[in-house]
Amino acid sequence: MAKKTVLAVLLVFAWISAQAGDKIPISAVPMRVRAAVQYYAPGAQLIEARVSPDEQYKRIYACTYFRNVHLGNIKLGARGQLLGIDEAFVIDDVPHAVRQKIHSETKGGLIKSIRLDALYGQAVYRVKAYYAKSTNIEISLVLTRTGHIVERKVSQGLLIFLMTPRNLSL
Repeated sequence: MAKKTVLAVLLVFAWISAQAGDKIPISAVPMRVRAAVQYYAPGAQLIEARVSPDEQYKRIYACTYFRNVHLGNIKLGARGQLLGIDEAFVIDDVPHAVRQKIHSETKGGLIKSIRLDALYGQAVYRVKAYYAKSTNIEISLVLTRTGHIVERKVSQGLLIFLMTPRNLSL
């Protein structure tokens, strides 16, 4: 009976360590990855970090961070390559150039949502808003942190117009 109990305890510990094996302490996150978190989300404080093996990037770090009053998630390669980022914003939290471009493109319309996202390894802001004082014309923007428009989509009712600038460089 004692042998079976010891074996059961060992199996439980092995199962728990296998489940929690990918979670690592914040101090174990490499400096290159921490620097990338600060570059893509300035002022972010890491709350949780998970690591998983990958063939292309060696290791992938999935981190949860807290910035201002927002929680965000970022996924980085071992060398700090941006693989994914997700954070919701209000208009006052975006950089000044992005805020100005949003106001000029929406003509002061109601802003539904602003999210930080990754596009081709670059951080971009995805904005959904209403155009001017109308609530039936919706505009969707994808902007870089410098305020350059990568994609613009205007929809009116069921009609959708995709307008992309000629220069697609980020």
